[in-house]
Amino acid sequence: MIIGEANYVRVPTIDNAWREAMWLCVRNGYDFLVKGGSYQGQIRKQLDKVMIEITAPGSRPLAPITPAAIPAPTSEVKIGEYFVRYLVGDEKAPNEVYTYGEFIVKQLGQVISLLRSSEGNTNQATICIGNTNTTFLADPPCLRSISFKVVNGRLNMSVYFRSWDLYAGLPENLGGLQLLKELVLSQVEDVFPITDGSIIAYSDGLHLYEQYFSLVDCLNVDKINVDAAAQNDKIEYLQVNGR
Repeated sequence: MIIGEANYVRVPTIDNAWREAMWLCVRNGYDFLVKGGSYQGQIRKQLDKVMIEITAPGSRPLAPITPAAIPAPTSEVKIGEYFVRYLVGDEKAPNEVYTYGEFIVKQLGQVISLLRSSEGNTNQATICIGNTNTTFLADPPCLRSISFKVVNGRLNMSVYFRSWDLYAGLPENLGGLQLLKELVLSQVEDVFPITDGSIIAYSDGLHLYEQYFSLVDCLNVDKINVDAAAQNDKIEYLQVNGR
């Protein structure tokens, strides 16, 4: 189900979510030139708000399957590596300022304990990504919160992204987060009856980068049209910055 006017998607799988969110962004997104943060000088097509509910996110494969001529945004192997390296790993590479894992690992045990001790009857099982220094980073974390709730015997996960790369980021992020949910599920299912539930994802900055526009056009019936004001803004920006 898609409610286009509200930017709401409710679908079974991560693959479905990826495709329908791209369609929404092509249809309802607004255009602007990136002048701060990642990919400065590129045009983004972005949704000002979106809610994506995935009812069976554990369906395999987690990674979308694309036609041979279109490079897939991720794979089962890459999703597994992302989960281990960036979600439950807290070691940073020399060029990294942070990983999500350094925040998640410190809170994961408490989240599991809260769910176990309450037998799922709690609103407190939430992981915060970032701290009081986060806003001052050159590239702050995009994922900011991960919340676990048991609803009608199912373990649901809600996540919020302040900024979210739709084409390349969303499938790998959600695949890794589903593996995290399955890990939490494995640690509480011996205490009370529970099954795997939904992922509900929110963002006020879900976007398509200009570098992916041609690939998105191949995957969507509706083609991307870029606002003339954004195109002119890019021309002026490149002239001023000598690019």
